[in-house]
Amino acid sequence: MKPTIVIGDVHGLTCWKEIVASHPGCRYLFLGDYLDPYEEINHHVLMDNLKDIIRLKQGQPRDVILLLGNHDLHYITPKIEQGMRWDFDIAEEAAGLFTANRELFQYAFQEDRCVFTHAGIVHEWFTGYFKGDSSENIAAQLNNPAPEQEQHLFACGTARGGFDKYGGIFWADRRELYEPLRGFTQIVGHNRVPDVKDVTVNGGRVIFCDCLFNKHYLRI
Repeated sequence: MKPTIVIGDVHGLTCWKEIVASHPGCRYLFLGDYLDPYEEINHHVLMDNLKDIIRLKQGQPRDVILLLGNHDLHYITPKIEQGMRWDFDIAEEAAGLFTANRELFQYAFQEDRCVFTHAGIVHEWFTGYFKGDSSENIAAQLNNPAPEQEQHLFACGTARGGFDKYGGIFWADRRELYEPLRGFTQIVGHNRVPDVKDVTVNGGRVIFCDCLFNKHYLRI
């Protein structure tokens, strides 16, 4: 099995290219949030960076996994709240690019008892609100929600300024993930950490990887 290089929230950063180049022959999994940088980045550079990520996926479809984050989905669907740094100037181009390449992106990925999402899965959210079945493949349920489940995917909890009790897989806050999906290891972005942080608590394990801004990443 190939090693997996997990790359946290991109937000326009290009250092992912150095990481990929330094780990040839691996599988590369991106946790989403490709746009809406924290610092000033030229719009052409920002969009070209996303196009480069898409080209990487097109060139290695089996070895590149692209997840979506809240800073991606708010350009695609009104079902998710617009987050901070939503950019009117790129909105039309971003929506077109994501929509034209929608089949290259997914909400979740799973291997055995390890689940990858952008923000993470809170146990009570999954069982009580999303009404998921933890005995079945978690990622398959998240990638193919029933109509009555879909609204809960995009929930934003009070910890992130929303009105729901818990955030869904695009908005779950680190404080909510102290009650993670039990019996699973989760690998997530969304919550900034200076380096990869591994937390085991209340029957679940969460590895936080939103640290690309420090050029850090996870190798599995």
